[in-house]
Amino acid sequence: MEDPLAKSDAIVAISGDTGARTDTAVRLWKDGWAPVIIFSGAAIDPESVSSAEIMRREAVRQGVPENATFIEPSSTTTEENATEVAKLMTQRKLGSAIVVTSPWHQRRASIEFSRAFEPHAIKLRNYPARDSQWNAVLWWQHEPMRSQTLLELAKLGSVILSSAR
Repeated sequence: MEDPLAKSDAIVAISGDTGARTDTAVRLWKDGWAPVIIFSGAAIDPESVSSAEIMRREAVRQGVPENATFIEPSSTTTEENATEVAKLMTQRKLGSAIVVTSPWHQRRASIEFSRAFEPHAIKLRNYPARDSQWNAVLWWQHEPMRSQTLLELAKLGSVILSSAR
C-alpha cells in the first residue's frame, strides 16, 4: 500500500523494524517531503530508552537536525502509535503526514492512522519503508518474513472485523 508522495507537514516513522523505517524517513526528509520527522514507539524493555528515541538518534547521526525531530515514546501498539501521533500533530498544528512503516505492516497502519487522524482532519499518505528483506511476491518462502506476514494478516483481520461491528 503506497500513496503518491506529496509535500507534507511531517513524516511519521513507527517503531518496530526500526532500521529500514528510520532510513526511509530520513531519505524522505532529506528529499524535502516534510520539514520534520516524528518517531513513535515505546521501548521493548521498559528500563531502556524508547524505540522512538533510538530512531531519532540514528536520524541525527544521518544528518537530520535534532530540532527537526519529535518523539512519541509511549505507544506500544499500532493503534496507540496512531492515537498519540494524532495528539502530538494536533498540538503542533501539523495537518498532514507521510506514514512510514514496514511494507507488510502498512495496510493495518493506514487503517489505524486514518481512524486517529480523521477527527483532527489530518491528511494521511502511506509510504512503506524500503526494506531489502521484504519481497511482496516471495515473502512466504523465507523466515522470519513468513511468520511476520502471517501474524500481520491475522492482526489486519482483527482490525477489519472490529470496524465492522
